[in-house]
Amino acid sequence: MTPDTLTARDVKRGLATAVVGARVRCHRSIPSTMDAARRAAERGAPEGTVVLAEQQTRGRGRFNREWVSQPGQNLSLSIVLRPPLERMRSLNMAASVALVEAIHATTGLSATVKWPNDVRVNGKKVAGILIEARTPGDDAGHAILGIGLNVNHDPTPSLPPPAEATSLAAALGRPVDRLAVLQALLRSLDALYASQANDDLLFNQWRKTLDTLGQRVRIAWAGDGSPIAEGVALDVTPDGDLVLRRDNGTTVALNAGEVTVAAEA
Repeated sequence: MTPDTLTARDVKRGLATAVVGARVRCHRSIPSTMDAARRAAERGAPEGTVVLAEQQTRGRGRFNREWVSQPGQNLSLSIVLRPPLERMRSLNMAASVALVEAIHATTGLSATVKWPNDVRVNGKKVAGILIEARTPGDDAGHAILGIGLNVNHDPTPSLPPPAEATSLAAALGRPVDRLAVLQALLRSLDALYASQANDDLLFNQWRKTLDTLGQRVRIAWAGDGSPIAEGVALDVTPDGDLVLRRDNGTTVALNAGEVTVAAEA
């Protein structure tokens, strides 16, 4: 598919959201949408400001890993949000559900979430989420929600093994309209963000997307690969923690880490 270039006018046309997409800034190439969105937030950018880049020269994901994407093929964006402190942890749920909904609405593909926030199609990672928040209690606090979605380019050949990813186009066998996916994502996120007062509804929506539950898993810190815990993923808490039953029968709730499913190891 020939790469196209998205413009703020394209994205805003017909978007009709209340918060997300209040302002859209599109860049051909910048070091990081996360850093650009953070600077915009610190300068008072309105909530819902979207920073989109065709190319990031220093894009990053969780654990400060490089996020690989070809210019004009995928979606790399960060969004300025200013939720109440007690809603910060639900941002990951809202973003995960929004991605699953947008993917299905525009492609018909059924996506799932590997806890805590890897969105997958056919068991392969298609999108990642990164959230960076200001220090709790800061009156000028904000959260930067970063999303990387592989639309028409599969970065697997550029990733160190055993990493394996996919793209929407690879899963479908045909090119995908990036603008349609982006607008569907922003609309879904906007609706979910506005309804965060109903925490139970959002939590149940998110829980239904998880493909980790019931699986035997190994949780590790990405830095050195040292295991935190191993066992069966029983459930998740309303705060988003993973409840793990260890081999000795005890349970533990984990709020971070990298999951390896036994069947994938």
